[in-house]
Amino acid sequence: MRPSLALLAIGLALVVVAGCKRGGEAPPASKAPAAVDDVAEAKKALAVANWAGAAPHLRAALQKDPNSPFLHYNLAICATWLDQSDEAVREFEWVVANALSDSDEAKTARKWLAARKKLGTSTETADPWVGDSGVHGIAMWGEPGQPSTPLSRYQIFLIGLRATPTKAYFREFRTDRGGNYEFKNVPAGTYRLSDTVGPDPKWRLKVTLEPGQSLLLDLTPENGVQRRDDFPDLK
Repeated sequence: MRPSLALLAIGLALVVVAGCKRGGEAPPASKAPAAVDDVAEAKKALAVANWAGAAPHLRAALQKDPNSPFLHYNLAICATWLDQSDEAVREFEWVVANALSDSDEAKTARKWLAARKKLGTSTETADPWVGDSGVHGIAMWGEPGQPSTPLSRYQIFLIGLRATPTKAYFREFRTDRGGNYEFKNVPAGTYRLSDTVGPDPKWRLKVTLEPGQSLLLDLTPENGVQRRDDFPDLK
């Protein structure tokens, strides 16, 4: 982590651990038992400042509860410590826009964003994963026998593959109201494009981007996992 972002992260550990103990802020438990309790696993990792361990569970939990200030705030904390500035800014901005304005989370988010702006650290210069490629399209889905419709405000993930130069790459994008998604400024390489980091995906596609390429890839039932699964070993 660069010194500038490290300064922004100082003190957040105490806030996040304290937040884990406030039971009222945790998202409601699902009635159906899950194979993995991502919220519980995230809290365990946060309690010992294991940011890299907590972040994947927080992202997975957000798939089930995308409007949880607790999850967005703590993912912002993890992203700060992991030097993932794009994600930190996005999550803190969500907290400012959606959490109670006088909550500790909103106050901390505003201070972090103000301090970052004062430091003059732009997303482009802070992010080492900047390229000239990209992938975009529309995400549509329909149950068998039903017409496909755009998936509004739906999360799509672009993830680097193990044992490749982009193995540490991880980005998420929430579709607009028309179901459109777009990953810009992506380094050339091979990736997994999916709608979840957990089980039961609608799509799990292998995407190879050439330098300067802007790939159009619509996500529909035609290339869903029932017809095409490029990563069948990921269960």
